[in-house]
Amino acid sequence: MFTSYDPSGKIWSGPRQPGPFNPQANLGQLILNVLERNPTMVAQVCVESGVELTCQEVRLRSIRAAQNLTKLGCKQGDMIGFAVRNRENVAPLVYGCFLIGAPVNCVDPDYTTADMAHMFRISKPVLVVADEDNVETVKASCQAVGISPKFVVMDRAFDKGDLSGWDVVKETGNEQCYFPLYLGDSEKLIAAVVCSSGTTGMPKGICLSHANIIHQYAMICNIHLFNTAFSFSSLYWVSGFIPLIQGPFNNATRYISARPFSPEAFFEIVKKYALTHVFCPPAQVAMLLQSPLLGKADLSSIEVFYSGGGIFTPGLRKSIEKWLPSGRTGVGYGTSEIGFIATDAFGPIREGSVGHLAPNIEAKALDDDGKQVGVNERGVLWHRYPIKPMGYLYNQAATDEILTDDGWVCSGDVGYFDEDGYLFLVDRKKEIIKYKGYQISPSEIEATIEELPEVSLACVVGLFDSVLHVDLPTAVVQLRRERKLSEGRVIDHVAKKLADFKHLRGGVFFVEDMPLTKSGKLQRYEIRKYAERRPTSTAN
Repeated sequence: MFTSYDPSGKIWSGPRQPGPFNPQANLGQLILNVLERNPTMVAQVCVESGVELTCQEVRLRSIRAAQNLTKLGCKQGDMIGFAVRNRENVAPLVYGCFLIGAPVNCVDPDYTTADMAHMFRISKPVLVVADEDNVETVKASCQAVGISPKFVVMDRAFDKGDLSGWDVVKETGNEQCYFPLYLGDSEKLIAAVVCSSGTTGMPKGICLSHANIIHQYAMICNIHLFNTAFSFSSLYWVSGFIPLIQGPFNNATRYISARPFSPEAFFEIVKKYALTHVFCPPAQVAMLLQSPLLGKADLSSIEVFYSGGGIFTPGLRKSIEKWLPSGRTGVGYGTSEIGFIATDAFGPIREGSVGHLAPNIEAKALDDDGKQVGVNERGVLWHRYPIKPMGYLYNQAATDEILTDDGWVCSGDVGYFDEDGYLFLVDRKKEIIKYKGYQISPSEIEATIEELPEVSLACVVGLFDSVLHVDLPTAVVQLRRERKLSEGRVIDHVAKKLADFKHLRGGVFFVEDMPLTKSGKLQRYEIRKYAERRPTSTAN
């Protein structure tokens, strides 16, 4: 997988390759079709219970879900909310929604009432699937929004009027006669509303069409080498949602866990099931590396250890590779708005790069004046896919900010391509720190701080100085277990390694636990608020 470059138009392109499935088909009917082709294969394994579901069983439960949801009054266009962890019947329920044309809105099961209300205020679901331990929060959020949806509880319902997940996949008696209806133009048909990451503010609802999902996530060849990457991500995260599609499309078994991430759980599950492909964001990788259990962990089954969703620094990458006797690391890059954009998992690795562009992706980079830049020139990255994204749910203004009429989508990421077509990410445009006319990448300073052996995680933000009217680079640092480090040593280390304007003039703060999203990304918005509450001195 290699990137080509058109110097006249200053556009980079991944390989042109039509997918194996027709994107004009509806997603639900296609999933049923591929499940039926391999009925005895194990489609899903619940790692806590050990329950295995074959493709045939998943297919039957999906049909039952579609039929029972229809009996409940759900119809095409009705929004179905999912605030659940990865449980046995979640996949059939989602597939059932695809079959009847009801978009799924996947929110974080650990959201607070206020956060959940924010998303449900946008999507207004008519039915919400919740877990036993968060159903009261879900109900409170719906009440706060002023909506009265039906509730399905995984796996048992306790309140009168609520349904259990088993109620929705119960036998109907006419599963064998089921024939999915054609729902219309798949490019205009919303399959899912996923949330933007929420690392810098309140999340928005990103609409994914049936056509986009079908076109992007089926492999062309070498399917026998593919396995969906195990992760602890719920459906709220693309890293949790996309394996729902990749599994049936690519004849792969999906392993699921309802537990939150911990090094202990990760090591246990990898060993028990001899997992070959896993995914952890950089923050979780750092937690694995500082775990006292790492030295005794059996990671010999891992063939590919994927990371993404943040800057996977060369130091962090090399550190985890030392513990993979039979495997390698692979970094991936994508956005919720457009999907899979680049990876180095299928080719040569270039240090610091996220690899080459994925099939059918185009890219360009624009400077601050909106002019396209060329090789080895930094700019804000824009991407285009053959199937135009649908944008943000009920938010045309935000959609217009990032999506052009001819299908280009602004990623908000600053990056560049080298002379061989490797893509390098510098930072998020909104996270760039501006100091006396200089633009500073937080990730560069973070990588420098993380060179110190005492450091587990580092996050650099800009704190505004009202006297100098500049942003002061400020570090928030989480140390490894039982390690000590002074503010002065961090400041001195950065000063020795980086240019003067990149020095930590805002100081260094230490925290016991870095605020992270549920999938392990740094919550820069919360980290900045924490740093702003701490006293800082003016620096010149």
